[in-house]
Amino acid sequence: MNENTSYITRRPSQLVNLKYILLSLMMVAVFFLLRTVIPRFLEEVPIPENLSIHLKRLPVYLTVMVLICLAYQIVKTSCMRYEITPEELEYHSGIFNRKHEYIELYRVKDFEINRPLLYRLFGRGDLILYTSDKTTPEFWMQAIRKPEETYTILRAFVERNRRLKHVYEVD
Repeated sequence: MNENTSYITRRPSQLVNLKYILLSLMMVAVFFLLRTVIPRFLEEVPIPENLSIHLKRLPVYLTVMVLICLAYQIVKTSCMRYEITPEELEYHSGIFNRKHEYIELYRVKDFEINRPLLYRLFGRGDLILYTSDKTTPEFWMQAIRKPEETYTILRAFVERNRRLKHVYEVD
């Protein structure tokens, strides 16, 4: 076994952004309705012409802003990656400022798998690791594919590392 090789690489699904997608769609629909209301409002209220032009374009500005925020969330999720090696779990995230977190596998104390209905429909699930690490006592691998398989492999690596480093859990 090569110690520097990544044995499993997982990425979160875009399902984690479903709430942002639905909220963005609702906001765009509201802005579309607002686009029909604003001109009627401007006919009744005397507003300077240069301000009136920008108020008429306000729904477009807000729609662009919402779509940019949605695109940011989607790109942020696509830049996340979990890598499991025989010695540690590596978490890579960030778009412009890349962040790398490392959790030594012998520190993992317990596992939990959550599979909400929507995730099960797409073959995804959350794998939660409870660790003795001070900076990351609870680590979520969100919406990954095959969480049970990932758990099985990760658990074998954890047990192997504990034996090699003579680490035993004491409550």
